[in-house]
Amino acid sequence: MDVDRLLHRHGVDLARLDPAPHVPTWQEMRDHLALLTGCAVCGATCLSAWVVDTESGPRWVGLCQIHTPGVLSELVAPTVLGKTGAVHG
Repeated sequence: MDVDRLLHRHGVDLARLDPAPHVPTWQEMRDHLALLTGCAVCGATCLSAWVVDTESGPRWVGLCQIHTPGVLSELVAPTVLGKTGAVHG
């Protein structure tokens, strides 16, 4: 699942997310992760930082240990017969 769909699915108010640069550097991502107060979905401690495009411009999104894996599996998952899935070892 991509970050946009995850946020929409959980009814996250995008207006409350902090503005982000259009193309953040790794250092900006790392530094902002340290500043995030909690997962945008559930409030737990953040494991990853993302930038999403919104109608108001790019916004920072922090995700926790529970919500990060679903987003990562979408990025690295193999595509079979037009469907995306994750392979776990």
